[in-house]
Amino acid sequence: MHFFEEIIIDAGREGNYFLIKRIGILFKWLIYRGRRPFSQIKNENWNTRIGLIICAIGIGWIIYYVNY
Repeated sequence: MHFFEEIIIDAGREGNYFLIKRIGILFKWLIYRGRRPFSQIKNENWNTRIGLIICAIGIGWIIYYVNY
């Protein structure tokens, strides 16, 4: 049972990483207004960091909206 728990936990961690990276890629593509191909942006640096910042801003906005 412990083996399956580790697989599920690892898949969740990697899934979150790729989700955050995809959000960063999508945001950069929107900033470039589609002038650069999506495949080229995918190979650039900082996609994960940008995605994490966008997620943090989104969570902060949701918390702010719920409290006011």
